[in-house]
Amino acid sequence: MQIGLIGFSGAGVKTVFSAITGLTPAAGIGSTIIGTSRLAVLQVPDPRLELISSVYNPKRSTHSKVEIAEFPGVFGARPDPRLLAKCRESDALALVIGAFGDGGLDKVPEPDLESLSDTLRDEMILADLTVAESRLTRLTVSLKKRKNEIEEAELKVLVECLKQLEMGRVLLDLNLDAEDKRRIRGFGFLSLKPVFLLINIGEGDVGKEQEITERFLEKGLTARTLCGDLESELATIEGDDRGELMDDLGIEELAAPKVLRAVYECMDVCTFYTYGEDECRAWTLRAGQTAVDAAARIHTDLARGFIRAEVVSFADFQEHECIKNVKGAGRFRLEGKDYTVQDGDLIIIRHSS
Repeated sequence: MQIGLIGFSGAGVKTVFSAITGLTPAAGIGSTIIGTSRLAVLQVPDPRLELISSVYNPKRSTHSKVEIAEFPGVFGARPDPRLLAKCRESDALALVIGAFGDGGLDKVPEPDLESLSDTLRDEMILADLTVAESRLTRLTVSLKKRKNEIEEAELKVLVECLKQLEMGRVLLDLNLDAEDKRRIRGFGFLSLKPVFLLINIGEGDVGKEQEITERFLEKGLTARTLCGDLESELATIEGDDRGELMDDLGIEELAAPKVLRAVYECMDVCTFYTYGEDECRAWTLRAGQTAVDAAARIHTDLARGFIRAEVVSFADFQEHECIKNVKGAGRFRLEGKDYTVQDGDLIIIRHSS
């Protein structure tokens, strides 16, 4: 999964990137440069995987990973088209809202934070309108020359998208089925992506995080707060010194785990596990997907030759401490391809070669 950090000039996108990843704003050490942007890979902390690995003592233990990319300059007076194209490749977007200054949050009137997030949303809608109108024009010309069922189906979806965008509404709220989403996937519509807010606060507002985020939670938005300046410094400190400084500053948790939880929440994903002496591994899957989807996530051959899934819930594994004991307690299950994978499931796929 790749998460794109976006925001207007002055919101602190680069500082927030450093706070989450621990990378300094200079040359992008340990990251990949994309134009004037950076890309870093975060390993997702997972106590459940650590417990499973402690039982099997595998040759390797593989955590899920999330890519964090910064896209400063995507929106504003002089948007960078190269970054906009790269931003479209992200699976979800984090809107960085600047809420800092000499007077702290008290100097930023409450409506301003909400209007900033609304303005960023409007920028995404405008960018999507440009793409949709351009493609619609080309499709109309093409279909006048010759009939094409695939293009006709695409045209029908784009017309619905255009209506939604012209009303100032994000495509994420449009009720598209899986096939329609597949038809327009290549356009990378920004307003079709899951979105969460990162409120970049000043030092004077550390400790007020819950009060700040509640106003957005009431609207059904996923929001997290962080002090970019402080946490970008904390991310570079290791050991006891960091813990002591966090206590002094009143910061209970670093930015990275907070943001990673927000990623999972806004993207509505769950985690399942495969296990054995060679490898114990965490995998992400969209909530509501099935055992055969999990098989495909591991390898397409497993999905193609799917026979059954051997499933153990993490709660049962934790209680009984090993698969053998789970079987003895009658908690080991055989599931078909339509089984809906639950968060924490330990799964072995049986398949034909």
